[in-house]
Parts: sequence; structure tokens; C-alpha cells
Amino acid sequence: MKRLRNYIIKRLLLLVPIIMIVAVIAFFITNLMPGDPVRVILGNMATEQEVNRLNQSLGFDQPLLVRFFSWLQQIIRGDLGDSLYLNAPVAQILIQRMKPTFLIAVTGEILGVTAGILLGILAAVKHRKLLDQLAITASLFGISIPSFWLALILMFLFSVKLRWLPVSGYESFAEAGLASFKYIILPAVTLAFMQAGLIARMTRSAMLDTLKQDYIRTAKSKGLPGQIIVFKHALKNSMLPVITVIGHNFAVLLGGTWIVETIFVIPGTGFLAINAIMRRDIPVIQACIIFVAVIYIILNLLVDLSYAFLNPKIRYN
Repeated sequence: MKRLRNYIIKRLLLLVPIIMIVAVIAFFITNLMPGDPVRVILGNMATEQEVNRLNQSLGFDQPLLVRFFSWLQQIIRGDLGDSLYLNAPVAQILIQRMKPTFLIAVTGEILGVTAGILLGILAAVKHRKLLDQLAITASLFGISIPSFWLALILMFLFSVKLRWLPVSGYESFAEAGLASFKYIILPAVTLAFMQAGLIARMTRSAMLDTLKQDYIRTAKSKGLPGQIIVFKHALKNSMLPVITVIGHNFAVLLGGTWIVETIFVIPGTGFLAINAIMRRDIPVIQACIIFVAVIYIILNLLVDLSYAFLNPKIRYN
């Protein structure tokens, strides 16, 4: 326990310099990219006097390094600044937009992980049989199909033709109760389809290796039921590479499902980031980059810690 605690503390301490490096990169990328945020705010009809006045008000007339150190002091204090377009604190906006993204990401990940693992187990158990070939084909289809195309197909079938679900939009649970879930079904299924294909292939590959081990043959020779052998012995010992993929995919989803949120007009972090890029809303873009980096670091830590649960032989230094 002491070694594990020290490992967690060391990883959390490394979080600070990594975030600072990401913050520095985010600042210079966003401030050096083409496009004038002041012109976007005021429009092309604005006079030079109006542009200069707003530049001075926002501090854009100062040298880049001066702006950088001023912004760095804000970040150290935990202040992400204010949105140039929404006229609100960036931290407050980001927290509000995290709610729909988190709901869609969790729902999509649960569906994708469940379907992917079950499909991978089925393919491994029925190796070189018809079910195995069908599972491989389905997983390849899930990996290959573009998310935007799948989203449009689902929207056309279930919203336009069958009219079972809304085409787009979002209502929070506080506003609509359980009816709010009808807005996340299609986005979540789109995300689940993307996850299931990769997880199924990884599960199948890991399970095939595990099922060839001596202890599995010993369990079979003892007459243990097939379900116990597969789910209790083989699956747990096959989960290390699968957990890595699941953690990476979940980090991608929590960081903002940009394309899916844009197609279904879900006001999440991905939709916020795309609009911020189009509007040259620099503080929001910087905050989204830092947010994605933090998500990746935290989930990577959780994935590393889960290894010890799945394999007690793993030790942390």
C-alpha cells in the first residue's frame, strides 16, 4: 500500500509540470494561428478606431511575451479568463458544457464496452467458425465506418423516416427528466459503434492467447463449466490490453466528441471547442486544450492503477 500511495503521489505531482507545458503550447498555438478575434467580434464593417479600442481593452495591443506572462499568472491562480464571445468566465462555461458531454460519453462507452467485450469473447470461443467470421466482419465495419456518416444514417432512419427520436438538440435531466435520454440515444449509439469494433478485436486477440495457456487446459481437464473458465479465468487475465484501449477511448470521448456533438447539435465541450475555433475565442480554445490534457493524464493514471487489480504480480515503483 505504501508503494502504491507513493506511486500515486508521484504521478499527481507530475501532473503540474505536464499541464504547464500543455498550457504554454496552447497559448502560443492559439495566439499565432491566423485570424483576428477582434475582427470576428466586431465584424468586417468595424472601423480601425473601433478595432484599436477593443484590442487595447482586451490587451491584444501588448507584446506577445507580456501577454503570455500575464496569462500564465492567471492560470496559476486557477483563472482561465473570460470568453471573448460569450462574455462569461471560461471555467463556468466549461463546467456547464461538460454535463452533456459526460452523459453521452458514459452512455456510449458503456454500450460500446459491453458490446465489444461480448463480441470479442464470442469470436474467441467460436474461433475459426462462422460466428468468429461474422464477429470479425462486424468489428472491421465498426472500426472503418466514419462517425459522421454513421450519425447521418442513424439520424435519417430513426429521426426522419421512423420519427422515433428527435433529429438534434438537447435537454438536460433537470429540464425534461427521463425524456432527456431520447436526445442522447443516437449520439451514444454512434459513439458505441465506434468503440465496440476496436474493443472486440482487442478482446478476441487477448482471449485467444489466454485460452491457449496451460492453466486453462487444466481447468478444462478438471471438468469446470465452460462459462466459468471463460468469464472467471480467461477474461480477467485477458483484460490488460483491453483496459488500455477502453481508457484511451473514454479519454477521447470525455475530451469532447466534436463531430458527433456538432452533427446532433449537442452543447458539449466538443461543440464549444469547434465554435470557439470558428470565432477565434482564444481563452475558450486554450481552456479546451488544457481540459483534454487533464482528462488524458487522469484516465491514464486510473488505467495504470487498474493493472494491479487485474494482475496482482504487478508492482509500482
